[in-house]
Amino acid sequence: MQSPPSTAPKPPATTPPAKKPFLRTAPYTQAGTHLFNGRRWFTSCEPYSATERCRTDIWATVVVIEDGEFVRRDGWAFNNLTYLPLMTRAAWGANPLAHYDMEGFASGGRQWRTECDTARTGRGACRSYTLTTVYAATPGATGGYAFTQSSQWVFNNIVMFS
Repeated sequence: MQSPPSTAPKPPATTPPAKKPFLRTAPYTQAGTHLFNGRRWFTSCEPYSATERCRTDIWATVVVIEDGEFVRRDGWAFNNLTYLPLMTRAAWGANPLAHYDMEGFASGGRQWRTECDTARTGRGACRSYTLTTVYAATPGATGGYAFTQSSQWVFNNIVMFS
């Protein structure tokens, strides 16, 4: 007759699933010029602290003020900044771009708001908005444009955490 083992059997060793590497995609995280959803985009990426920041511009018609007049211009326009998921949330420390604050904060002479882990951001990310002067051009019934100016919260950047 065989004796029972003196210690309980150990469960088989398990290896946690390997974390998938971050995959860059057009238009926001892959550097270069892209044609995406029928629009032209240009993305450039550079080191930022311990992560990387990508700036994306889009070819668009924008309204500017020249010599006191509203004018429509075609050209590259800022779309957003994307901070790649190369840092943990904790590594961002007190940086307000990485903390929920929809009451707002001031930085660089601008008003900001940040939301994190919402339906808009998805889990593990934050989006920041700036209070920005927005010019709009509405086509007139008989030609030309009517121009307006207003202050609006405009999406500026997304921070993705590793």
